[in-house]
Formats: sequence, structure tokens, C-alpha cells
Amino acid sequence: MPTNGVNRRDFLRVSALGAGLAVATACTGATPSPNEPTAAPVSTASPAATATAAPATAPVSKYSEASNLADRVKAGGLPPVDERLPQEPLLVECLEEPGEYCDDLHRAGGSANFASMYLWEGLTRWDYRTGSLAVVPNIAKGWDVSADGTTFTFHLREGMRWSDGEPFTADDAMFWYNDVALNEELTPSFPGWLKVGGEPVLITRVDDYTVTFAFAQPYSLFLEYMSFTGESNPPFAPAHYLKQFHPTYADAADLEKMTKDAKFEYWYQLYANKATWGSNPEIPVLFAWTPQAEWDGQARMAAPRNPYYFKVDANGKQLPYFERLVVDAMDNSETILLKAIAGEIDLQASYMDFVNYPLLKENEERGGYRVLEWVFVCDPCIFVNQTAADPETRKLFQMPKFRYGLSHAINRDEMNELLWLNLAEPRQVMPVQADPFYKDGMGKTAIEYDVDKANALLDEVGLDKRDADGFRLRPDGARLQLLLSCYPTFELGTSAIDAFQQVAEYWRAVGIETQAKEFENSLWYERAIGNQWDMPSYTSTSFLWIVDPGCFVPTNHAYWAPAYADWNDSGGEKGEEPPEEYRRLYDWYQAMKVEPDRDKFMELGWKLLAQCDEQVYNIGLCTPSIGPMVAKKDLVNVLAVGIHDWPVHRDALTWPFQVWRRQA
Repeated sequence: MPTNGVNRRDFLRVSALGAGLAVATACTGATPSPNEPTAAPVSTASPAATATAAPATAPVSKYSEASNLADRVKAGGLPPVDERLPQEPLLVECLEEPGEYCDDLHRAGGSANFASMYLWEGLTRWDYRTGSLAVVPNIAKGWDVSADGTTFTFHLREGMRWSDGEPFTADDAMFWYNDVALNEELTPSFPGWLKVGGEPVLITRVDDYTVTFAFAQPYSLFLEYMSFTGESNPPFAPAHYLKQFHPTYADAADLEKMTKDAKFEYWYQLYANKATWGSNPEIPVLFAWTPQAEWDGQARMAAPRNPYYFKVDANGKQLPYFERLVVDAMDNSETILLKAIAGEIDLQASYMDFVNYPLLKENEERGGYRVLEWVFVCDPCIFVNQTAADPETRKLFQMPKFRYGLSHAINRDEMNELLWLNLAEPRQVMPVQADPFYKDGMGKTAIEYDVDKANALLDEVGLDKRDADGFRLRPDGARLQLLLSCYPTFELGTSAIDAFQQVAEYWRAVGIETQAKEFENSLWYERAIGNQWDMPSYTSTSFLWIVDPGCFVPTNHAYWAPAYADWNDSGGEKGEEPPEEYRRLYDWYQAMKVEPDRDKFMELGWKLLAQCDEQVYNIGLCTPSIGPMVAKKDLVNVLAVGIHDWPVHRDALTWPFQVWRRQA
């Protein structure tokens, strides 16, 4: 397939956003019959074009299924496969070739519900097969966008069913909207990704298989958000199952008893528990595998294939090919790595970090796997908190010369050699080459290692006095002390603590008392969004930042300005009102969301990024170039080059429902 030949560094030059994110059929590469509709591409000038992309329908006579499902049909335990599939199942053109049914797909993670990215199903999903990122139909067979870009009409698949066999219809979207999203006890704050111009979306049922999402203003980023947040937190829910836990529908006495029996105080706590497959394996799902069997909620999950899954291959075989998705919970990333080396993991990018690349390569033959070089786009960085609680610290942190001085004190070439095998690029936090907003020269501000320049800049901002130990004193006479707080992770392409301890050494060399320290990750996160860290240190979003903008915009709990982010996100009810310098970043981003003209959309984004590039609110280190993807050698239909990052849901990019094992 063409995707498998794409050069790693040229992969995913996303035409979205630069010329409108491509919207393609979910069966790209298939040859439609004369009577089958083909995808109508979205106009590159405006998202207000029509995006109807109905996949071809596999003939009923060609539908087939796994033998164990066929046995259940014969025994009367399941309806025939043609009755379980929607009238227009999603026809998946496999990456290499249609497959055969096979055994179990093995993975490992920090918990048994680590399977999330392999299970999520949204109305849309990301497609990567042609070497550029596209939004394609998934649960929805297509959509239309109004001429003014404010209304999106999604067409669902008639006859589609939940994993318990009950129909999936527009009523499931309306239940989620009316009874979950608009219920303040269940959802105290309406989902931000479904608000434009401060106004929440209006979701309307047109008929059983059609729903509209209407916004107060044009929403240029809606389809991207639908593929990002809308996949992990979809705007629909199994109404037929969840109504029994909702006071609008349940008998009050019964609901109170269920709440007490489950040891909850309030009904909405019970509902949240029952609405989450991670805590309730009984909830009906639309996933390829149903997370129910053999699961103790902790150590292991063995999820059997969903007999009602709505996708088929070109030969009419109902997907997925694998009988079960098996996920083992491991104590730490080292044990996960050892499991991979031993050949006990079939397909996985998560936890297969850049730091482990040499070891994984050395053991390919032993483990019977291949290491695919996916594109690693995480930038290790230090968030310089512009809303630091201490006034003197904040005053310093908001001085560009102070941030430049710190940056010039870092020897990135040495760090590249010590930590990243000289396979990383020294740079600041900016979009990487795969991102449509990338421009040559981005991320180069103040990255030269120059101790003299660093010392001069630090002197200029009032740190020219030192104590008896040689450490710099703040203008108020107190010693300047910095803490680089991180948590144990290898998501930076190396050990986080190793990277930030190295930075601490460089800063101590220019007279700033600096320590790097690890904290438990939930504590770190709580303090980071609570404005309690001066320099939270982690990794940035340098690819597809438009759906996760917190590294460049004071929003979404931005670690570099949490108090300003709280103010913006709460409409001024929380946090602190940002000065104009920071406010305009937020305003530009909000303007991007409603800008239908793609040229103007891009200009707004570049203006926003130019300010961040110049100001260096977050100090970057080096960006590793490789994100390892481990795949057993007997697997077929594995994406050779993908994006090893969160916004595209990492492992999910390889479409595990169409991966299969070739028998010897």
C-alpha cells in the first residue's frame, strides 16, 4: 500500500488546516461499482462544503463470520450475521490484504483498561493510509455541512446495533445530549469542545438515523474535535441501558436502593460508574471487542469480539479478525518492555518509547517481532509558569530575557548525545514537521548553547547579585530557587528525571539553585493545573495542537499559565484575568475555531504561534525522531509509518480491527 512506503520524516504532512483537513471515504482504495456513491471531498477553501462519504455496501450474500459466532447462530443464541450488521456496514479496505479469523491480540499496559485506544469508536475517526491525515466516516456513514459552516448533519447506519443487540439510533445521541450533557449534576460544565462563541451546541433529532449539531457560529475545527475528543468521549450513550440509572426514567425508590446497594451517596455517582466501561463491564458498547469476559478490573482484561460490530472487509467478512483483545496490567514500563522483548506483545506503540529503541531492535529475532519507526512528535519541555503564585517569581518568569537566559544555558547538543543517541533535534516547543502549521525556522529561538549570553541576560533582569555560595539572588534579596517537577515517565524519549536533572545542572552552572524531582503522576497533575508548580516539566503537544492547544494557548489547564487558563475556560468566574499579551493568544484561537476561510484560519494560527515562538513561554529541549511500534512478524495489515502521539490516539492509527495473524 502507498502508506507503507511513505518516508518517516515526510509522513503526515497534514493537508487539513493547511488546505483543509482531508475528508475521505473510509474505504479508500476500493473500486466502487457504477451504482455505488464515491466520496465528495471537502472544499479546501471552506469547511462549509458537503462531506458525504457513504462507504460501499457489501452484498448480503457475501457476509460471513467467525466460526464460533456461526455456531452460536446455529444454536439459536445469535441472529444470523446479515441481521446483526447494519444495512450499510462500513466496508474496510485493508492496509495490505483481507484476512482470516485468528486467535488473540495481546497487549500490556499500566492497567487492564489500557485497551482504550483500541476500543474507542466515534462518529468519525482518523485515517492515515495515504500519508496525510484525514477525517473519515465511522459510526456515521457520512455528513453534510451547511453553507455557513454552523450546522453538521450526521447520517447514521440503519440497523446498527449495540453489543447486546439493541438498536443504535439517533435517540442515543439525544439521550446523551438532553439527559447527560445538559444535566448539571452529571455534567457541571458543558463539554468545551461542543461550544463555540461561548454557546453550547444544539443537537436535534431529524429522524431515527439522522442528527444535527448546530452551533451559534461557524465551527472550523468541529470534525477534528469529533475525531479527537469525540472518539474518546462520544456524544452518544446506550439509552436503553442507562435510563435505569437516571432519575428522569427510573423509579425513585428503585434508584435510591441501587445507589445505596452500590455504596454511593448520590444517584449521579452511580450513573457515572455504570456509564463507564472501565468500571462496568456490563455496559453495551460499539467496540470491536467487548470488555466483559474474564476481567477482574485490575490485572487482566480478555475482551471477546463483538458479534454486532458494524464493519466488514472487502470479502464480506465481519470484523474484527482477532477473537479476543487481551490486555495484561503490569507494574511498570520496564516489565512491559521485558514482555515485548519476550515476544508476548503482538502490537503496541504505547510504552515502546524512544529510549528503548536500541534494545527493542537488538531483540527483534528473539522476540519474533519487527520494530516499525513511527514518527515521534513529543517535545520534552519546561513550562515556565506565567501565573506563578509568588509575585517576585512571576515577575521574573514573565520577562522574556529571563526565559532566554535559561534557554541559552542548556547544552542541547550534549543532551542529544547523552540521552537521545544524536537522533533528536534540538529545538523549542513548536509544531513539528508533520504538523500543517510547521514553518522552516520555527523553534530556533534562543537554542544556542552560550553560557556568556545566558549570564549576561540573567544579570540584565536583576539577578546580578550572588550569595556566598555563588547562587543568584532575586531583586528582593532572596536566593532564586527553581524546582523542575516531573513524574516518572519515558514519554520524553528518555527518563524524565534524567532529562530534567541534566537541565538543573546547566542552570546551577550559571548560578541558579535548581533541583529536579519526581512526584506521583496524579499529584503532579493536580498541582500543575492548580497553579502550585513554578516549573512543571513534562512534554508538549507539537503535532495537531489545534485540538489540544494548551501548550500555546492559555486554555485547557495550560501548565504554563493555569490561572489565566482557568479564567478563560470559566468565562471569568475562576482564575485570573490575563493581561493583553496572553489574552490575545486565547482570542486568536477562538477566532480560528469560527473562521470558515482556511487561508485566514492558517494566518491566525501562524500569528498565534509566532508570538509563542518569540516569547518562549515553554523551554524546549530536543525532539526525538523515532517512536517505536512493535508488531509481531506474523501480523498482517500493520501500518508501517504512523504518528506516535496522543492527539491521533497513537496505536489506534493502525486500525486494529483489520489486523490479523498469518498462520504458518
